[in-house]
This record gives sequence, structure tokens and C-alpha cells, in this order.
Amino acid sequence: MLQVNKPLVAPRGNNSEADSQGRSITTLNGQSASDPGALPQGLDPMEDGPESPILIVDDEPFVADLIHHWVQNVWDYPAIVAHSGEAAIIQMRERNPRLVLLDINLPDINGIDVLRAIKSANEHVPVVMISAQESVATAVEALKAGAYDYLTKPIDTERLQIIIRNAVTAYSYQQKLKHLQAELNNRYDFSNIISADPLMHDLFKLMRKAVNSDITVCILGESGTGKELVARALHANGSRKDKAFQVVNCAAIPHELLESELFGHERGSFTGAIGRKIGKFEAAHGGTLFLDEIGDMDLTLQVKLLRAIQQREFERVGGTETVRVDVRIVCATNADLRGLIQQRKFREDLYYRISTFPILLPPLRDRKGDVLLLAETFLRRFSERQGREITKIHPLAIQAMMAYNWPGNIRELESTIERAVLICDKDEIVLGDLPIPIRECAELNAQPKPMYELEDYFDAAQNRVVLPLEQLKQLAIKHALDACDGNISEASVKLDISRSTMYRLLEIYNIRTENGVAQAPHTASIAVG
Repeated sequence: MLQVNKPLVAPRGNNSEADSQGRSITTLNGQSASDPGALPQGLDPMEDGPESPILIVDDEPFVADLIHHWVQNVWDYPAIVAHSGEAAIIQMRERNPRLVLLDINLPDINGIDVLRAIKSANEHVPVVMISAQESVATAVEALKAGAYDYLTKPIDTERLQIIIRNAVTAYSYQQKLKHLQAELNNRYDFSNIISADPLMHDLFKLMRKAVNSDITVCILGESGTGKELVARALHANGSRKDKAFQVVNCAAIPHELLESELFGHERGSFTGAIGRKIGKFEAAHGGTLFLDEIGDMDLTLQVKLLRAIQQREFERVGGTETVRVDVRIVCATNADLRGLIQQRKFREDLYYRISTFPILLPPLRDRKGDVLLLAETFLRRFSERQGREITKIHPLAIQAMMAYNWPGNIRELESTIERAVLICDKDEIVLGDLPIPIRECAELNAQPKPMYELEDYFDAAQNRVVLPLEQLKQLAIKHALDACDGNISEASVKLDISRSTMYRLLEIYNIRTENGVAQAPHTASIAVG
């Protein structure tokens, strides 16, 4: 029974609908619903909405209806009722409740078994166990099986209201966290990493081979080439994507604090250690630990890191307990690790441990075809963010960016476009909106280079042969693709035509494309004269 601490308001007479729903027994795919394992796996808690009900499971109709009255009519939560474990499993599948109030003593299935079935399908939904007997052993068993809380009959309604409010709030936060995690994983999906360069596409193929492996990956490349983006993509596309992704910047943390940051510490292990701290290795358990700028790590700490990577175990600073973790290691550095080994600043054994699967990111100057592609992507992003309607980049500005070497790589290009969007006065980024070093590149390349042979060919005094215009266009397209190693974006920029025009001409001239690269037949020749 309920222990009523407030004036009891009689339940409304329309509870029969909820009751009939609770008593409606069916089976799924031929499985008996009386089997706790019949609860279908893979219920998606992300489908929960603000109207997801609270499921009340009790075989005593009067008790179930009374709890339903308090939950729905007094506390204003939508609620449904089931009178057996079998019916609870069916309601769990069909309604995906945000909280379950579950009686332990049910006529068909033990409440603990129903609890296990519910948690195996949706580990996040809170389940409050209710029992007519005060049994410590039963309460402990329920909590070990994943129960949120445990109540005995008669139920204190004030306590029940507090438990429901806290459980529903916790579940709501859990759902929001799931949504954010899904959005984050989608953001770092391989399909969202932009490149038209064949080197990068080969790199993507290599990365896909490593996503579901626990092999240690070392990402090499200059500052700004996107090493952390690649590390996050490896995590977000792999089997560990729903677990933690922890980042440690080894260059940004003082050497004397880095050990504690990685492995944690015990209370009193050093001045200021007022309690136990969990390190990044423990926090990343089940997920991925990203060690950025590992080349800056102190030699003395490299020894302990080597053992942690090899054995997947360590001791906290000031502790003696061995902590074992299941974690995937991804490292990154812009330093020449082999050079550091020669200078005795990096351990050779650690180098061979972390470089099992190296990924080398080329600088932006070696994949100029991506400059325009990335610039247009950043333009759309920052125009939307700043509420501007800037839709294009002037050809002179494009030529300047193509001629610039981008020592800061993608990070510098992103900052350049963000600045240009901010100061741009029109609907188009022009040369004057770019920083001075980039504008200077345009000035250096402003004077056209002499083309003696071509000028001689078009000198009518020396050559009376007139080449058809279509043949000239085909010759220009083939030459541009050869000069740009098949990169369509780069070739279209140098020809001063749009990519849509370029693709149309490629189709006309029957030149195959793959991943933004033209497969121009080098054996084919175009007759001149």
C-alpha cells in the first residue's frame, strides 16, 4: 500500500485505458514474452521525448492504479501501467519509458530478472524497485543489477516524488549527453573530412583500416595540418566511439604536473594533493587517449608511459595499487622523432612502440588543390556564423591563396577566411580582404610569364594554320590537368574557370574522374597543325 502523506485524491475513472494497455500480452518474433530475454535488444534511448511515460509495474491493480494517480494526476508525469513482467517487457519495447517503477514480486517473472532484461536493452533508463518486504539482500541484489533506487511498501509518497524527480532529471541529462555525443561523432565522420587531393584519399583508406583496431597510431605532420581532427575521426568512426575521448597536450602541461595528469595521484602524494585524482588514462578507460605533441614529453616520464602503453597498467603518483585500463592510444607530434632520438631527447623504445601505425599528414602547400575547397567550406561556415551573405571569393584572391605557401597550414587558412568574412564589405571576398603576406604573393605573380613558343605559333606571319577553338580548349584542359597531377580543383583555378564548367568540359572530352582527380589518358595526343 501507499503511505499517504497528503490528502488522497481519488483516481480518475479513465485509468482503464492504461490498465488495458498493461494487460495486453503479445509476443515478438515468436518469442515468449514470459522469457526475460524476450526484450528486444538495441532500444534507442535517443528516441525518448518529453512525453515519454513512466512505466508502473505492479500485479496488485489497486496499488498500481493508486501510484498511477499520484504520478500522472498529482505530479503531472504521463504514466502507463503493466501488471506482469511479460506486460512490462512489451510496454518497454513499445513505449520506451523514461523511468520504471518495478515491483519485485510479480506473478510470472521475478522482478530482478525483468530489471536485468530492461537494463540489457537500455542501460540508461532508471528503474526503481518496489518490494513489500524489507530485505537487505534483495535490495543489494537489485542495486547490483542496475536499479536506480529501492523502496519498500507502504510507499512514502513524498520520498517517491523526490526519487522520480531526480531520476527523470538524470535521465534527461543522459539523453542530452547522448545526443551531443552522436552529433560530435557525426562531425568527425570520414565523410566530413574534406580533401580533393589523391594523397589524402590514400590516407583516408589507410585510416579506415585502423579504426576498429586497438593498434597504437602516431600522427605526424606540421602544426595546423589537422592531427587532432584525424585522431578524433579515428575514435568517432571506430568501435570505441561511444566511450570517452581524452586529450593530453604534452607541450602545454609543465613536466612536473604531466605525470599526475596522465596517471592521477593519491591523497598526500605531494604538496597540494588534498585528495585522490583520476588521471587521463583512467578517464579514457574503454575509449581513446590522445597524446598530442608527445615529442615534448620529458625523458623521465617517457619510461613510465612506455610501460603503461605496453602493459595497459600503471600506478598513480604516490600510490602502490596497480590500475589496469582498456584504452586505445593515439599520439601526434610535429617534431622529428628520429632526430630527437639522435639528440637523446626521445627514447628509441618508446618511438618503436608508438609508431606501429604511422600516419603522415602532408602540409597544405603540397596539396594546393585543397586550398580552394577548404576556403569555400570555411566561407560557408563563418558567413553563417556571423550572419553574413558572402557567397564567393574573387579570382584574384583565389590566385593569391593558391600562390601562398601556408606555413600555418589549414589552421592558418581557416583564420584567414574568418578574418576576411569579418572585414569584407561586399558579398565577395576580394584581394584586399586578405592579410598582407598573401596579397604580396599575388603581386609577385601578377606579371605574366612569356610564352615564346605559343606566341610564335599564333604569329600569322610564321604560321597560317588555324587551330579549331574546341581543339584549343581540349589542349588547354589536358595541359592543365597534367601540370596539376590530375587535381581538378587546382586545374580549374589556374584555368580561371569554375569547377562546374571544368566538370562539364571533362564530360565532353570523355576524361574520367575519381575522388576529385582526373584520370586523363596520357597516351592520347591532340594534333596541333
